[in-house]
Amino acid sequence: MLLERYRKKIASRGTRGMIGFSRQMKVMDDDNSGTISMGEFKKACRDFRIGITEEECEILFNAIDRDRSGIIDYDELIMGIRGPMN
Repeated sequence: MLLERYRKKIASRGTRGMIGFSRQMKVMDDDNSGTISMGEFKKACRDFRIGITEEECEILFNAIDRDRSGIIDYDELIMGIRGPMN
């Protein structure tokens, strides 16, 4: 599954990867709305070199956007990266 592959890529970077990605996402919040649009997410994936296609980025965005609002808030982002708690 794409989301699991994405999580593994982030996890392979260790704690620094998670912190770096979170920081990167805040930088990509171009309009300072506290949310990430599809365009901002795609740019972040490219800039952070996640190594997924644009189509996969859209699929990933939609998987992380749990409330289907068309934007990702930071809670959704962290839940998407971290996955379910044990």
